[in-house]
This record gives sequence, C-alpha cells and structure tokens, in this order.
Amino acid sequence: MFVNMGDDIDIESLETYAQDEIYKSYLVNMPGAINRCFASIEEKRVLPSKSRTLQRSEALASGGFVRFDLASLISDFFDIDRIVRETSDGDYEGDCDYTTEGDTLVLDRYEEEDGVTYTVLYKPTIERITSSTDDNTEIAIPNNIAAYIPYFLKGDLYRDDEPNEASEARNWYEQAMNEIYLKKEHKTNRIKSVYSQTE
Repeated sequence: MFVNMGDDIDIESLETYAQDEIYKSYLVNMPGAINRCFASIEEKRVLPSKSRTLQRSEALASGGFVRFDLASLISDFFDIDRIVRETSDGDYEGDCDYTTEGDTLVLDRYEEEDGVTYTVLYKPTIERITSSTDDNTEIAIPNNIAAYIPYFLKGDLYRDDEPNEASEARNWYEQAMNEIYLKKEHKTNRIKSVYSQTE
C-alpha cells in the first residue's frame, strides 16, 4: 500500500508495527478486511471443488426421496458444484440432476445394495481469522487466488486515504477473480458414460 517509508516489513515485527501510528489503523482493521475477502472469494466460486461420497445411512428417507443435510455432514460446505452418480454396472453420470432445499440435497430414493453411489462435489468455505489468530497461520487457498488478496485488502483499507488507488486495486482483484472463474467455467461437466460387457 506504500504507507511505509521504505521499511522492509516482516512478520516477526508485526507486534511492533501494531503500536506504530503509521500502521496501527491498518493492522487493527486487517482481520475484518481479510474475512470480507474470504467471503467474496467464496461467493465468486473460484476455489477448487472438493468431494464427499454420500452414504445412504446419512440420508433421511421421505416418500420417494432421500435428503442429505450437507451443512451438517460437511464442515466446510459452502455450495454444491455438481453431483456425480455411479452404478456398479459401469454407468457414470458426472453431473446428474438434483434438487436442493436450502443446504439440503434431495435425490430420488435409492438403496445402497442397488449399487448406486452419489458423490457431491462442493465449493468449500474458508476458515475465518480473528485478531488472536496466530500470524503464522496458513489458510488453504491456492496461490493463483491468494496472490490477488492484497489487492482486495488495499481496496478495502485504503479507500479513505487514497480512494483512487483503492478503487484501482479493487478493480484488479475483481478482474482477476472473474478471469479465474471463467477459466473454470469453460469446460464440460455433464458426462454420462455407459459400459457394458457381453460374453
């Protein structure tokens, strides 16, 4: 943000900087800005998807459907990317149809002994930080996304001091996130492969 006078800022000196009038207001407001950035990254759906195979025993059966409360089953669940359906006889559907009720996934009723398995590919949440979070804590964000977090922070923290620079930095962040999202979207998810064996 260029608020220093050429100081080489390092993590070991953060406690000292927190008492310095030049840096104090920025460092005090840093956790809130970082968490807002994490929320923005989640909403933009740019994080790599994670997967979780669903067990039939985890579902609540009701009529012709089964329901999975994904928020309670997956600690870092944010949103569904897609659902994969596989059968024991080789039927693979990489993006099958599903319904949601809030964070609850609704599927047609099935039994595990029928050889059907469902795997949810989901977008994860990012662990939030507080002022007491250790300065050496590593957050699981890919480098190609993490590299743009400073632009968000500059746009958030610098808007009163240098609104033009803050606005420019935020634009760089938004553009980068949009490009990452578009790169992920330019692929085919819907695949249905059926294999059969004949004697």
